[in-house]
Amino acid sequence: MMLHKLVLFTLLIITLNSCKDAKNSPINAEQNKSIPGDYFENDSAGDLNDQGIEFSKNGNYKKGNELFLKALELEPNNPTTLSNLGLNSHLAHDYDNAVKYYRESYQISDSTYHIAAINLGLTYFYRKEFDKGISITNYVIENTDDKDILSTAYVHRALNYLGNDQCEKAQTDLNYIIANFQGIGNTAYHIKDLTRKLKTCLHYNQ
Repeated sequence: MMLHKLVLFTLLIITLNSCKDAKNSPINAEQNKSIPGDYFENDSAGDLNDQGIEFSKNGNYKKGNELFLKALELEPNNPTTLSNLGLNSHLAHDYDNAVKYYRESYQISDSTYHIAAINLGLTYFYRKEFDKGISITNYVIENTDDKDILSTAYVHRALNYLGNDQCEKAQTDLNYIIANFQGIGNTAYHIKDLTRKLKTCLHYNQ
């Protein structure tokens, strides 16, 4: 019997000093948010996953990784644990492994675990692979009606548009965010942040 487990899964939406210089952009803890996660067939795997989240939230990514990997040994095809490994790698600035785990999570879920995909879009932004970031967030936008997921997908797509100097497309996404996602998560912050980034984008692309 599949037991429902509430997983604190952090969706990364990061404060950016510069649309171009993603590497030097700080992670702002206030931009993290938690939403219900996946199912675990194995209680111990779920407990290990939750413990890994707590260690990672406190900055102990090494211990978090150890616990996620132990959870994966018990339940090797769980997309939440794989995606948490991707997030943990991202927080440790190990973007190669972040991409690896996010992709595996998404493939195992038959491209339905959209949390992994939107975080993958952000990791592509950090790797300056903006076209890939746009492609994966496009897919999510076209294949879900979950407003929490969609709001993040539009933010991450807008960031990748800005990275590509596609100011007008980023503006279109910002307009859509303003019209459709007020009051969801940290939308108010992201509207202000994207507005600032757009001004910079337009200034340098006049």
